[in-house]
Amino acid sequence: MSVRGATKEAILTASIQLFNKYGFDQVTINQICKEINVTKTAFYYHFKSKDELISEVFSFDNMISNNDVLDILSVIDYADQAIKCMEIYVKHMVRLGVELTKENYRVHLRNQTLPLDKGKSSLLSSVIPTLVQRAKDAGQIKNPASAEDLLDSMCIIANGVILNWAIMGGSFDILEETRKRFEILLVV
Repeated sequence: MSVRGATKEAILTASIQLFNKYGFDQVTINQICKEINVTKTAFYYHFKSKDELISEVFSFDNMISNNDVLDILSVIDYADQAIKCMEIYVKHMVRLGVELTKENYRVHLRNQTLPLDKGKSSLLSSVIPTLVQRAKDAGQIKNPASAEDLLDSMCIIANGVILNWAIMGGSFDILEETRKRFEILLVV
């Protein structure tokens, strides 16, 4: 398969399957390439390292599906739409599991970045602040802070709850906990 023939999606899909089966540390780039019959050149065309690959797996913009969009649009309340947008990321963590979530945080801690970063996501940087502002204008959010500050706080809360969930081995309902924390922040 040529470099162009090795799609980013195929590499991501194969990697997730291998990571879930053998663990992140046990899987090599050679194994990933062998799994989908591509060269290392093809892998490196899309990713500089396994760390970059894991960051891409957890990229906010890569995880929204058509069903997620329909779910967001199914509610009329802007505050609930904003919360549902943030829940997309949380649901993705649950689907990928505790071990990959821990790995994602390890990579981000080493790089001194946050996994849930509004600067890296069009959904986080434009859509959610717009929904939050609309909710404030409609009286659905009572917190007087700016939409930007509320989004920053939602990202910090989500990162904290997700990290706690991973540390605790997934022992609590992460969706219920994040929704509760968002509702407290927004005073909905």
